Amino acid sequence: MNSCGIDLASEASAVCIVNEQGTLLREQMVATEARELGKALTGLGRLRCVVEAAPLAAWVAQQLETQGHEVILIDPRRAKAVIQTKNKTDKLDARNLAKLAQVGWYTAVHRKTPAARLQRTHLQARNGLVETAQAARIRGLLRAHGVKVGAVSAGQFVATVQALVAEHVPALTTALEPLLLIDRQAHEGAKALARHVTKQVKQDPLCQRLMPVPGVGPLVAGTYVATLDDPTRFRTSTQVAAYLGLVARVYQSGAANYHGRIRKEGDKLRRWLFVEAAHVLLTRTKRSSALKRWGLK
Repeated sequence: MNSCGIDLASEASAVCIVNEQGTLLREQMVATEARELGKALTGLGRLRCVVEAAPLAAWVAQQLETQGHEVILIDPRRAKAVIQTKNKTDKLDARNLAKLAQVGWYTAVHRKTPAARLQRTHLQARNGLVETAQAARIRGLLRAHGVKVGAVSAGQFVATVQALVAEHVPALTTALEPLLLIDRQAHEGAKALARHVTKQVKQDPLCQRLMPVPGVGPLVAGTYVATLDDPTRFRTSTQVAAYLGLVARVYQSGAANYHGRIRKEGDKLRRWLFVEAAHVLLTRTKRSSALKRWGLK
């Protein structure tokens, strides 16, 4: 079987195809579109394609598999460790990926199911809206004029600020109204997406098994399940912890044996939600549990 390496980019991707002996058969740049990528791979039989895991990779793999090709997503960090080169270009990266496919020197990564990707998209969209909220910025602008908003719920924030501005600094109305509009829309959008995720989580038996854990709500459970996707691919809980980046860094050389902080691998959203869950467990959950007692040590 001939082998293919594809270095993906948002606009144009490099494609390199070699035979079983490593002889170059085809090398070109193509638009990152399903039709153009498919045309670049035609005429050479069924190909084993190696692609580095990236936001576009799952979609590209799905498109190429419909044409009969074998597509393998690999860990880009491990690929970088195997490929030692001083120069870096898209074509050179594609050529190296093709060589990895030819000799089998790659570590395949799990490709998430369409359901897991869809769930993560909703969670990421909600997180984007939460980060778009302008409450902190608005508080800072008002503080510079001697106005303190104080503790107020997200649902009452806009009305509270409008009342304070009208009473103390009406001249700021023009500056703050656009920010208040963005904050209101972001808050409403985040609530709508949270309701959608909660509805999906209630229909998922795996999520339902997680939610009795103190501090674990629909968002945390949905994120955890969507991240692991297929829990049967992990043999032990230690493997899950390593996959989530929750194990310590280790440096061992000769007499030195150092364990550092956790690696923090993976996406920021998942870690942020885990921290929120731990905070709720330790500070807001009144019921005692072995997990809470361990966390308070």
